[in-house]
Amino acid sequence: MVSALRWVALGGLVVGQGLSRKLAYQKAQDYTRLRQWEAALTAWRNLLWSERDSGARALICQQLGYIALQRGDSSEALYLWEQSLRYRPVYAVARVNYQWLRLRLKRPPEVPPSQLLRYLPTPPLSEDAPPTWGEGPLQRVESASSRWWSVRRLQE
Repeated sequence: MVSALRWVALGGLVVGQGLSRKLAYQKAQDYTRLRQWEAALTAWRNLLWSERDSGARALICQQLGYIALQRGDSSEALYLWEQSLRYRPVYAVARVNYQWLRLRLKRPPEVPPSQLLRYLPTPPLSEDAPPTWGEGPLQRVESASSRWWSVRRLQE
């Protein structure tokens, strides 16, 4: 009987924590909807400190980025949306917002390190180099079958 009461009490505690978390999210969303930026910022920050789930942290960073953008701090919004993508890379809203803001700020796109060599100018292999050499990504000119020539053809 006593152990059953403990489980009921613990269950009530867990349910109570779930309800308070839900109310905290609701309050933060209401502040954001009403454009009360200081109150919304405080509410979302408090949720960020208490949240352990990466999906929820991605959502919170997304909301904080929106608030930062509304307050005129575009670099902070870009950073927060990047953080949101780090927590959950497949988060579509953060990806669209991040790409839109990067385009609007006219920042060059990030090039993965594996593709950096494509953008470096390299010396032409022959005098028949195209006139646009070094102005963009290298284009493959020859087909895959003609890339490797036989020794007999090279001697001719």
